[in-house]
Amino acid sequence: MMYLNAFLLGGAFCLLTQVLFRVTKWSIPAILTITFCVGALMSALGWMELFTGFGQSGMFLLLFGGGDAAYLGMVDLLAGSPATILRYVLLVLFCFAVGIGGGVWLHKRSRAASK
Repeated sequence: MMYLNAFLLGGAFCLLTQVLFRVTKWSIPAILTITFCVGALMSALGWMELFTGFGQSGMFLLLFGGGDAAYLGMVDLLAGSPATILRYVLLVLFCFAVGIGGGVWLHKRSRAASK
């Protein structure tokens, strides 16, 4: 059941992100940045715990999870724990770099194919 919950939660958030992309026609990097910020906001409001309790890793594999990691890292930093911030910063930078890099590459590729 845990795998089904992770699949359903991850799929629902991917679907919402895809709908946002299709409806607004914003660029892929803009959508990825928005999902990152929404993840941090959901963590700040306490909603991330609700989703991760249901879908577990289905939520952490998305860019929303990167926003959650950034928020938790900032909270730890403000609490005076610099060791944990390093872990979160590295995770966030990796997720952000892969997401933005892949988004830019796919965007350029789709533009070149449409010409």
